[in-house]
Amino acid sequence: MIRIKELIFVLLIFILGSSTITAQKKYWSGEVRTFDSILYGRIEIRMRTAEASGVTTTLFTYNTKSSTYNEIDIEVMGFRNTEAEFTSFTPDQKGVNHRQVLNFNPHSAFHIYAIEWTPTYVSWWVDGFEIYRDSAERIQTLNLPQAIMMNFWIPNSVEWAGAFSPSALPLYAYYDWIKYYEYTPEKENEFTFKWEDNFDTFNDSRWRKSNSTFGSNLADFKAQNVLLKDGYLMLCMTNQGETAVHAAAIPDADIDAPYPISGWIYDDKLSIKFSEPLEETSTKELSNYITPSLKISNPILSENNTRINFDVTGAKPGQSYSTAIKGIKDLAPNPNVMGLKPFSVYSAHTSPMIIDIGNPNSGNVILSEQTFDAKKEYGTGGGVIKKESGVIFSGENSSFFNDGLENINSYQHRVANGTYEVKLFFVESDSSGFTDRIFDVFINGKKVLSDFQIKNEVGYNKGLVKTFSEIYVNDNMLKVYFKSIKGYTILHGITIEQTSKTDLKDDLGKVLPTDIEMQLYPNPFNPTFNISYTLSKQTPVDITIFDSLGRKCIEVFNGVKDAGIHKLEVDPKNFSSGVFFVTLQTPQNIITQKIVHLK
Repeated sequence: MIRIKELIFVLLIFILGSSTITAQKKYWSGEVRTFDSILYGRIEIRMRTAEASGVTTTLFTYNTKSSTYNEIDIEVMGFRNTEAEFTSFTPDQKGVNHRQVLNFNPHSAFHIYAIEWTPTYVSWWVDGFEIYRDSAERIQTLNLPQAIMMNFWIPNSVEWAGAFSPSALPLYAYYDWIKYYEYTPEKENEFTFKWEDNFDTFNDSRWRKSNSTFGSNLADFKAQNVLLKDGYLMLCMTNQGETAVHAAAIPDADIDAPYPISGWIYDDKLSIKFSEPLEETSTKELSNYITPSLKISNPILSENNTRINFDVTGAKPGQSYSTAIKGIKDLAPNPNVMGLKPFSVYSAHTSPMIIDIGNPNSGNVILSEQTFDAKKEYGTGGGVIKKESGVIFSGENSSFFNDGLENINSYQHRVANGTYEVKLFFVESDSSGFTDRIFDVFINGKKVLSDFQIKNEVGYNKGLVKTFSEIYVNDNMLKVYFKSIKGYTILHGITIEQTSKTDLKDDLGKVLPTDIEMQLYPNPFNPTFNISYTLSKQTPVDITIFDSLGRKCIEVFNGVKDAGIHKLEVDPKNFSSGVFFVTLQTPQNIITQKIVHLK
């Protein structure tokens, strides 16, 4: 009898506890998630977050297929008007959180946010620029497919989210569009466009509206609180039982001034990237730039109006320089003007660059190995240091073979645009009880080594150098990707030497050649446009379209064409409205032109 009474008491507590939890759900809000899960990739979204204490607006990925924790978050707290939070949760359920100060109030206007998720790092982007990267070893356990999700909720932690007041209701989180890019590291563009949703209609084959909640959320998610209006998705927060409506026009105006997001010096050129297109006259005024340690001149605005290129003197390779910028205007109908903003620019090392992979303490002449991130000139992705001894090698840079990086995924280096010779250094020291090491190597999307086995070329404990010429860089980034076929990848050193230069003209770093011509019409276009181009001789041709941030959208043609005039029609069905760039490239030259898509 006593045991029965105990069970009844426990059951009563459970019921009362459940009732208490249910009673707390006085509010309704919205959540959507994809039916399909993704494994790695890039997710971009244009959103305006809700401003109110006690609420958070999100974009995140989440493993919905099992109980193993995998989650990557962007969360914007409604009571903080200068911050976003970036978090990842691994199977140990330990979250690593980064609070990022923003250059704007995220609740006042739409901005573009992004998550890049790869096997070796997760990075978070704002307005087209990477501002935080986590490449800790724990990131490699984020290896389960995850759904893409957005929700708008009320955390039960006042310390974290602030106190919620129902007097603020109704509240709205706005989403303009979302894009997904597959992770394709073996291609020139590491992320390949897969799909876009402009929310003109609700795609119920892609998205599911949630009717659920979770314990730390003081609101229930209801399908009826997910609204579409004028091409925007809205997650609406209301009191329980109230109908979610949004009668007014969606507030979408450019009220934020532009701001600088990256600045790099390559040789005698300084290039500063901005958050949005700029008004040209304000960029020409040298008094808008304060550069105490550098002398700059000849500011030239790129063709997509987002980058200013200067001639510069006084820079020393490998140094950073404090500057300040003011007075730059955007292209809004009533231009927003940038106030005085301190800003650092970085000077890249000059050619040749010699990098000792696996050695973090090489010195100044030979660059030390480091992990790449948004503020570094160069670095690796993934890998574990492997010590070597007794390696036979009589050439230059023999010190490379004291150590290497095993299971390396990538190497990136910011360089001046132009053509390069790249040398990769390898040794295979494991000869007993060792599983074959076989891997491919790609440089800027081109496979340069296929089914590569070091021991098959030089045997064991002998240094090997593989040389690759005519490596063309047009976006100031040289990328090497290692793809395992069997066993672990490995690299011991790399040298990079420029063999020819390309002058900066536009954001993609391309110049108008003399032996090829191209015309785009109509411009603007809807829904199709034509590319007419002239070649002076038979040559391989690649025609590719990039978006305004320099990302590859589609390869229109890749093959050999005879001398003469050629024409093709392009029907970019999945393109959103905006500015795009068409690039025509031959082995000798490259040309880029701007085109505008109107919907």
